[in-house]
Amino acid sequence: MINFSLPGLAIAAALLSLAGPALAANDVTIYADQAKIIQLTDQPGTVVVGNPSIADVTVQGERVVLMGRTYGVTNVIILDREGKQLAALDVTVQITDKNAVHVFKAGGRMSLACAPMCEQTLQVGDELVRVFDPLAKEMQTKSDLAAGGAKGD
Repeated sequence: MINFSLPGLAIAAALLSLAGPALAANDVTIYADQAKIIQLTDQPGTVVVGNPSIADVTVQGERVVLMGRTYGVTNVIILDREGKQLAALDVTVQITDKNAVHVFKAGGRMSLACAPMCEQTLQVGDELVRVFDPLAKEMQTKSDLAAGGAKGD
């Protein structure tokens, strides 16, 4: 049986109430190349991203859209216009979701998205010469065609 003292509980409750929910850090997990909406209680004035190559944000009113760029861990601190902290997020960006398959061959890696058919995707860490370069060229050609630029081969 655990015994709690009434004064001890009162002190603990008082300390917790001083911290306040806005100062608490929240763990957020997101996949690379995906976004998540974070709803806030007020409009942000300043948003600080620890490592923008891992995650980035866009502000839309009282919402922050968090985007996973590549796998890793970073943090995001959101302040209101008066400098008070609205949120502190510990952000983990995972490289792929449950539909991902990674093929390892001769020291290189190739990533596939299998939902339901498997198609090659480009992920950080894929084999540079045999996988990354040809796929990057195809993706650039597709982007150019969509923008009305280069003609298909």
